[in-house]
Amino acid sequence: MNLANYLINHRSYSFIPPLEDAFVLQQQKNYLFDLSHLGMLRIVGERAQEFLQGQLTCDLRKVTPDTMRQGAQCNLKGRVLSLPDVIHWQHFQLVLPKDMLLDTQNSLLKTAMLSKVTIESDETNLIYGFYLANPYDLLPGNVSLPSNPLSAIGTDAFYSYCVHDNFYLFIVNSEHAPRFIEPFVRANQYAGSLPWHYFMLKQKQVQIYPDTRGLFLPHRLDLHLSGYLNFDKGCYKGQEIIARTHYRAKLKHALQLFIIESTASLLAGKRLLDSSKQVEVGELVDFCPLGNNNFLIAASILREHPQQIYFEDQQQMIILKNL
Repeated sequence: MNLANYLINHRSYSFIPPLEDAFVLQQQKNYLFDLSHLGMLRIVGERAQEFLQGQLTCDLRKVTPDTMRQGAQCNLKGRVLSLPDVIHWQHFQLVLPKDMLLDTQNSLLKTAMLSKVTIESDETNLIYGFYLANPYDLLPGNVSLPSNPLSAIGTDAFYSYCVHDNFYLFIVNSEHAPRFIEPFVRANQYAGSLPWHYFMLKQKQVQIYPDTRGLFLPHRLDLHLSGYLNFDKGCYKGQEIIARTHYRAKLKHALQLFIIESTASLLAGKRLLDSSKQVEVGELVDFCPLGNNNFLIAASILREHPQQIYFEDQQQMIILKNL
């Protein structure tokens, strides 16, 4: 199977060409997705939960071997540094893109030593996405699936959790990976990471890239609407600014999805300008190419915004079409 690659802010996503057909799935067929762009950080130590509770926006008390949480790591200014999935499989672990691992590890290490925890990159497991369309079709390893979003199931060889209805992540020991994926490859029900990115983006699950790290406030990404933020857990890094925004500020922006056509290259983090090119109306948070110069984009944009905009440093007028 020959996978092609598409770069979004220098992060490589894979797909089976042609691009225009990469997002079309056979009806009533389940699919496995190669998410080799994802990795893990392992947090080890008796005080690992307490340490992470002070670093992430989600409530670590809710993370058990049977349940996971999605959270944000923010800086002292309340801006998002990363958006890890937080699991407890043998140890507390953070699942996030590989190009974010080193920066995330380094930023956590600054306070980890005081909590007597170690932070290590996990090199022994591979990560796959799974879409369930038919419970009677192929299932990964013929295992039971977690029943509800945020629920999880694990053994010594694998760990699985549900991120959205019918969408799951599987973490598999690399020794078992060839046997794990082989039935899906043989049945032509194996896909790359770009289609998975597309399906997650349609759920408004956006990605942070190395060059958008520290750019967005959580509320600009609608994280207060998607369970990433907990306001009852106590203090964590950036909490004061995030809470002030939540309780006192009037939110003028929202995360919205659009279909656009553009012949120019896109870059997450770029500003969106009105027709005069003088007034900023939002920012491009994430995107996915659809082929034929069409894109699905996620923008943090004014609730009352123009339908015609320009991207920063570009000359082409863009028409925003609601998804």
